Amino acid sequence: VQLQDRSKRLDQLGDRQETLEKMVGARAHLPAQMVFSEETKLKISKDLVDIQIETNKMKEQYETESFELKNMILALENRVLELELWSKKVTGERDALQDRLHTLESSRKELADEYIILKSNYLALSKELDQEV
Repeated sequence: VQLQDRSKRLDQLGDRQETLEKMVGARAHLPAQMVFSEETKLKISKDLVDIQIETNKMKEQYETESFELKNMILALENRVLELELWSKKVTGERDALQDRLHTLESSRKELADEYIILKSNYLALSKELDQEV
């Protein structure tokens, strides 16, 4: 019975020794895994920093383009307002010129009528003068 107990203990000891060897072996690989893990973390961190730099560049480019487009829109809106003001001015001048033209046309008609009357009076007076002579 004692031998069996000792045999069991030896077996348990052997199992424990195997387990200990496995743990030691695993611990031996652990630093290599930790180094690999650290390298992986550093690579991921570097990639993340690169992505952040690229993102910041893209944001800066977007903001620059947005600023330029807003300036262009403001310049175009300003140009539209200038053209609208110029159009109103030209329209006002055109209306004034049309009124002036209507006034001149009516004056011309009056002068033409007056000329006709004067000419007919002249011809009548000329006939009377010829008759008297």
